Amino acid sequence: MRHENNTQHVTDEERRDFLKALGLGGVLTAGGLTLGEVREQMATESATGLSTIGESIRADLTGTLEAEALATQQETFVEAVNALPAAAELGLPEEGRREEFATLASAGRPVYDHLGSAGFFESTTQNLPAFGPQNLESSVEAFASSEALAAPLEAVGFTGQEGVDMLATVVANARELATYHWVATDEIPRERFEFSRHVPPMTKAASGGVLLWMENLDEHIWKKRVLLTGEILEAADWHVQAMAAGFQLMTEGAAAIADESGRFSNQELGALFSTAFAVQAIEQAHLANDVYWITEKMRAPRRTDLKTITS
Repeated sequence: MRHENNTQHVTDEERRDFLKALGLGGVLTAGGLTLGEVREQMATESATGLSTIGESIRADLTGTLEAEALATQQETFVEAVNALPAAAELGLPEEGRREEFATLASAGRPVYDHLGSAGFFESTTQNLPAFGPQNLESSVEAFASSEALAAPLEAVGFTGQEGVDMLATVVANARELATYHWVATDEIPRERFEFSRHVPPMTKAASGGVLLWMENLDEHIWKKRVLLTGEILEAADWHVQAMAAGFQLMTEGAAAIADESGRFSNQELGALFSTAFAVQAIEQAHLANDVYWITEKMRAPRRTDLKTITS
């Protein structure tokens, strides 16, 4: 998958704000940084709250997740991510709907189903705190300081600046996420709305939403192709990349609990899950804004060379 187009979706100002949140605003410049370069400048600190979160989730799920099944499912998902061609390079579909994003969703679906049956989403929803700037910045700081947490990102091609950009997006959208997109526990007043029994745990909604957007994106690109520009296709690429990275982080944390390898400390596990679900929630909103809600200003010039679109 290609990553060079993320520069238009993550600004240097957002990267600078990320460095400031880590206390590195006067140490490093924003452009082109990798997570490794950021980590070299950080002082490691203990994050008791994150350790408690990781410990609680680990205690809930140890013995309930199948390590071999998760490893196989995760391998299939990673292969699908890395095989996904850039939509911008493929251009607009002319002969019929493509299936590249739906294929990625299909690879992730067994992971989601397995985690759902094991009670993973109930545990993470119950134990993760409400997302706000302070909590998210603490999670991002702990994530950035951990070499172990960079490995799952590298598996899906986030080997350079992309990891920094992913974390910068979390910091930049922390307040919006807290206000509009997240309830940490099942605190929704269920009596206020109909069909409340169908409302999933919040982490399940975040992860399942990622798969639903991926499943729909090919059809959207096909049906709305007369409106789309290269910039919109590039936005689709980047937001799917970031959603896939968040999904991969979530799966890696679950796999580490399942195989009892101890490769993540409780603090790292808390930071990983907090960051993973934040990324998945944020990028869904950005995909909708940048790819689905096409304004007259965004749309491609009117064309007469495309066949009439039929459902």
